[in-house]
Amino acid sequence: MKNKKNILVENIFSMVTLRGLEYLLSFLLVPYLLRVLGPTNFGAVAFMQGVVVYFNLFIDYGFNLTAPRALARCSKAEIPLIFSTFMWAKIILLFVVSIFFCLALWFISLLHIIELDWHLFSAVYISVVGNVLFPIWFFQGIQQMRYITIINIVGRTLSILCIFMFVSSENNYVLAAFLQSCTPFIAGIFSLILIANKFPGILQKPDLKNIKTAFSEARQIFVSNLAISLYTNTDIVLLGILTNNTIVGYYSGADKLLNCIKRGISAINDAIYPFISQQFKLNFSNAIRFLKKQMFVYVLGGIMGGGIILIGSPIIIPWLLGSKYIHSILPLQIMAFVPLIVALSNIFGYETMLPLGMEKIYSRILLLASVLNLIIIVPLILFFQENGVSMAMLITEIFVTVTMGILLWQKHILLRE
Repeated sequence: MKNKKNILVENIFSMVTLRGLEYLLSFLLVPYLLRVLGPTNFGAVAFMQGVVVYFNLFIDYGFNLTAPRALARCSKAEIPLIFSTFMWAKIILLFVVSIFFCLALWFISLLHIIELDWHLFSAVYISVVGNVLFPIWFFQGIQQMRYITIINIVGRTLSILCIFMFVSSENNYVLAAFLQSCTPFIAGIFSLILIANKFPGILQKPDLKNIKTAFSEARQIFVSNLAISLYTNTDIVLLGILTNNTIVGYYSGADKLLNCIKRGISAINDAIYPFISQQFKLNFSNAIRFLKKQMFVYVLGGIMGGGIILIGSPIIIPWLLGSKYIHSILPLQIMAFVPLIVALSNIFGYETMLPLGMEKIYSRILLLASVLNLIIIVPLILFFQENGVSMAMLITEIFVTVTMGILLWQKHILLRE
């Protein structure tokens, strides 16, 4: 039987390996798509992916955090009940949210508020179905991250190979979006087959009482996720509405490169979350010591990495993306230290506040950040376009991290041993 420390190391290794391979594949794919599709068509894809994020946000609700926590704390006999509860809840939301949002988008397009490319939307929507089918939360909760690594890499590799084979011109932007969306869909099919083999009969009949309880427990997390989306995803949608797809392409060029780093950080946080939730319950002092060590590593790596991005952007952007994306240099420089800031806020919020039951405070901080972002984003876009979105992102992330840090310091949580 593996002890908890070995399980944690294995999970972190699995998730970091996954993100490392994803980074390598993205390092090949993102520059290729940026060059082949050009700023305008790549911007169109990025804009539509930003729209579809709202589908995933409402379908995920807060289950991405409450489901792993419930699984991490349950007995083996309770696993089928918990899996069924959250799986049925997400399936219900898939139908309700899809109908509501599609009608809303149709109405908005009739009013000519945005020009909606329905072929592109349909291609990107495949990822919504895939995210429901691929229960990452389940593997995270049972602390078997290696399955996520294997399944995700298989799906992503197949998708990327098809992109290199069939996407060769700007006119293939819908096909490029479709093939990218196939990654979670393929991974979802493989994962459900694996789960059915390892846990026969795991999907039970829906229990409306348990589903209602799951919705109730995840409400605060959903509010938090909605608040985060208001200042991470809404910005790119507003940029597309207030400017054009080319400007969105310039910003997305910088944002996609930074996302490679942020995904690596998120992978570590996802692997640690079930472990730290247990540690806070079993030994508070050990949990705090662990978080302090993690913080030290993040700060050291973040300062070095941010410095490289800040100084090296004028070389990195033309080399990776080509001369068409010169306008992506300044946005990347502005956001150079955002990964470090986000890493610290994840420790303060995701790994400390949530395991300690501070969901309401966590949500309020993120809601305040969303309000701040909504106040500054429109004038910044109007005056500085793609650079303005980068400024808004930096300001908002600093606000979140500093506010969480001050609150935990006032409560003497991270000061305790």
